[in-house]
Amino acid sequence: MGAALPFIIPAAAMIGGQVIQSNETNRYLRKQDEAAAQGILNQAQKQREADQVVRNQVGELEGSTSGDERAQRLDQYMQVLRRGQRQANSGLEGPVGGATFQADAGSARNAADAAAATTAGLQARIDAPGLQRQGEAFDYGRLATDLNLIGRESQGQSFVDDLRRRQIRRRPGMDLLGGLASGIGASMLGNAAMGAAGRGAPQGFGNNIDGLKGLPGAGARASYGMPGYGLVGG
Repeated sequence: MGAALPFIIPAAAMIGGQVIQSNETNRYLRKQDEAAAQGILNQAQKQREADQVVRNQVGELEGSTSGDERAQRLDQYMQVLRRGQRQANSGLEGPVGGATFQADAGSARNAADAAAATTAGLQARIDAPGLQRQGEAFDYGRLATDLNLIGRESQGQSFVDDLRRRQIRRRPGMDLLGGLASGIGASMLGNAAMGAAGRGAPQGFGNNIDGLKGLPGAGARASYGMPGYGLVGG
C-alpha cells in the first residue's frame, strides 16, 4: 500500500479533472438540447395559431350564404323606395278630384309600391351572390394578412431562440480547472513512475575498477573508448 500511495493521488487528480470536463460537456449539451426543444415548441405554437386561423376561415366559408347579403341589399333598396314614396305621395295628397279619383290614385300608389318592392327583391337577389363573393375575397385578404403576420412572428421567435441557443457556451473556468487537474495529475504520475524506476535500478555504474578484476591486465585502467587511454599494466 505504501508503494502504491504515490500513484493514487495523481491518478485521483487526473480522474477528477476528467470528471469535471465530462460534467461540463454534459451540462453544455443538455442546455443546447433544452434550448433547441424550446425553439421547436415555440415554432409548433405558431403553427397551431396559423392552423386555427385557417380552420376558422374554412368554417366561415363552409357556412357562407348569400342570405345576409340579400337581406342587407333589400333593406337598402327599401329605404330608397320609402323615401321616393313619401315624395310621390306628398304631391297626391289633398282635396284634388273626387272620391273616384282618390280611390284610383290610392290603387295606383299601392300597385306602384308593390311593383317597386318586387323589383327591389329581385334586384337584391341578383346582387347578393356578387356581394357574397366580394365579402369572401375580403376574408381571403384578411386571412393572408393574418398568416403573414404569424409568419413574421415565427421568424422573429426563431431568431430569438437562435440567439438564446448561441449564448449557451462552455464555462471556461470549469474547463481550465479540469485541464489543470488532469495536467497536474499526469505530471505527478509521471514523476512517481520515474522515481519508482530509479529506486529499482542496479547500482553498478561508474568507474568501478574492482569490476575489472579477473580480466586480462587486471589492475590496469580502462580507457572507456577515449583516445590516449589504454590498459596500462599495474
